Amino acid sequence: MIVQESLVSLAANAIRQLIVSGELAPGDKLNEPPLAERLGISRPPLREALRTLESEGLLEQSPRRGYRVVSMSDSDVDEIYSLRRALEMFALDLLLAKKDAGAYAALDPIMKNMRSAARRGDRATVVQANVDFHTALVEAAGHRRLSDAYRSLMMQMQLCMAANVLSEARTKGDLMKGCERHADLLDCLRSGDPKRIRREFEEHGERDYLERQGADNKIVDAG
Repeated sequence: MIVQESLVSLAANAIRQLIVSGELAPGDKLNEPPLAERLGISRPPLREALRTLESEGLLEQSPRRGYRVVSMSDSDVDEIYSLRRALEMFALDLLLAKKDAGAYAALDPIMKNMRSAARRGDRATVVQANVDFHTALVEAAGHRRLSDAYRSLMMQMQLCMAANVLSEARTKGDLMKGCERHADLLDCLRSGDPKRIRREFEEHGERDYLERQGADNKIVDAG
């Protein structure tokens, strides 16, 4: 049961975890009474939490139909990935100009957490670690407004990442493949080789996009 601490924030985080773990899939309707009972809270803070998630782009509300998890069109995915790439490449330009391998230190504990979660089959934590990895990388560039814009985008990006991780777990039987791709990316960043870094960064983003497209098809096929 969620206790009175920051009830709305805790409820929003709990629902966010249900979404990124795949327990709540795109298009699923949120039934407020059983959800409130499951979280151990009353309806008013639950509704405030749902409004918070709507503002993040994870939920959408229809008149007299309540809230649903956002379903993304191909156009939505294209816009999110193209904007993510533009923001990340700008961050990369700033990081390469610094020439400071120590700028990536914050990524080490995130990688450790990602691997640990993958070994125990915890999809939600793998998705969150994925988000944390890319967010920390952008924040390492030291550009506050860039970081703010990126964090806002990542709220919606979690839907794409959740689909990627769910697809990968279904097709590969574990979650380690994505972890190793991020570890390779981190090693590449520390190499200090600008051409290699840019190439790896672009290939990483392209693989994510293609896996997202494949994940969409698998989710549709699964009904």
